[in-house]
Amino acid sequence: MEYADHCRRLFPSLELDVGDLYLLEWFQIAGLPERVPERELTQVLHAHPKLASFFVARHPPFAAYVDRLLAEHEPVDGNELLVAEQVVLWEIAEWIVYQREPQMYDTLSVHDWDIVAATADVVGLDGKVVLDAGAGTGHAALAACARAEIVYAMEPVTTLRRFIRDKIARLGIQNLFVVDGFLHAIPLPAASVDVLFTCRAFGWQLPDELREIDRVVKPGGVAIHLAGLPYPADSDDPLHQELLADGYQEGSYAEGAATQRKYWKWLEP
Repeated sequence: MEYADHCRRLFPSLELDVGDLYLLEWFQIAGLPERVPERELTQVLHAHPKLASFFVARHPPFAAYVDRLLAEHEPVDGNELLVAEQVVLWEIAEWIVYQREPQMYDTLSVHDWDIVAATADVVGLDGKVVLDAGAGTGHAALAACARAEIVYAMEPVTTLRRFIRDKIARLGIQNLFVVDGFLHAIPLPAASVDVLFTCRAFGWQLPDELREIDRVVKPGGVAIHLAGLPYPADSDDPLHQELLADGYQEGSYAEGAATQRKYWKWLEP
């Protein structure tokens, strides 16, 4: 429940309801087994069969998982069910905020840092074609626009893409383009960007992500990951080891008052 406690600290005024689960997109539904305790999720699905049907309709491969859960766990009611609902909701509260309250996410203090400063010791963004992969509400992509020639803000969450587009229209920005996509399936041609960066948005399908990065970044270009993890890394951290094995270097950047890890890799010219 550690992540749920983290979300409660991030969003102290947030109130969640089971109906919020109908906001989830297919890839978020696919991620539920890794994010939500199985027993509590089953109790919610037993009590809300229309929600189970929605999950399967939105993401058909989820059907076998739902069938197994419902067969293996008994339904509950009363206070036990209310507790289970809150456990499920708070474990994915950030996802719900993306969909329901993007402005709440946009104003978090975690965004109070500068992408240009965070990457300046690796590469300048002036005149570059830049991809922000996993753009969220667009903080870093919008800041990069002041230096770069073109910036692509790639974000899989529909509501967040709409939020970024509204910002672009309001600010009159001409060189920022919003695209739908994942880091392991980037909808851009090979060798099309000079700089690819991520901000707390990599590592879920790391081997495929690393292959896509190598495909999309131009020879002589660079990929930078601002990991949002404490610096320096634990030498036994599997993510750290995999990135170093793939040719990345490790350094640090300032994220508010914290010193966090970043990784970068230059693609061979």
